[in-house]
Amino acid sequence: MKSTFWKFFKDVLGWALIHSPGPISVIAKGVALVFDDIREDIFWLRDQLNPLTCEEQYLPTHGATRGILQYPLESTDQYRKRVVKAYAWHRQGGKAEGMPQILQHYGYDGCTFHNCRNDDAVRWAEFKVQIPVPEHGLEVNDYSLVTWAVQETKPARSKLAALQTHSAVQGAANASGTLLLCSVVTLEPEKPKEALLTVTISSGCGLHTITTTSLG
Repeated sequence: MKSTFWKFFKDVLGWALIHSPGPISVIAKGVALVFDDIREDIFWLRDQLNPLTCEEQYLPTHGATRGILQYPLESTDQYRKRVVKAYAWHRQGGKAEGMPQILQHYGYDGCTFHNCRNDDAVRWAEFKVQIPVPEHGLEVNDYSLVTWAVQETKPARSKLAALQTHSAVQGAANASGTLLLCSVVTLEPEKPKEALLTVTISSGCGLHTITTTSLG
């Protein structure tokens, strides 16, 4: 039997009567098991009073007492960390320098902010958020979550004008060359310089006699 209090009774208190089978040993074992259950209940209650270790069903209660409500697109782990760090969340909220850290909390690293006043003095209160596109890309829920996080923590007098995305593609360009050696052969008929011909010429002659006779 693995019991913390039973081991305590035997090894620390050293009760001799519980080492022998009998009613006292049975009662001591029963008391040890009850104390073990009470100990586990105390630890469980202690964990529920801490937002870092409490069960998920008690987390909204801790968040409500700290003014932190869960956003529908926010995961339980993200919400738990925000409840645990509620003081830092409220302290960073409403400040321009706090927005990059809050977006980083949700997994959007490297976000930059552009003040529209640099382009148009009339738009002095507006700003744009530039979000680097991760390898897995961005979905509609990502834009909604970023918009909510920025609206939740931006200075009250500022106004979110737009969300912009940018991506950088890294690549290597390889250049290669091939040296081709070729020869062009032109075939032309050869003109003979001299020609030696052996010719046999045969000649012949004949004698013909023609007689003309007139009658009457």
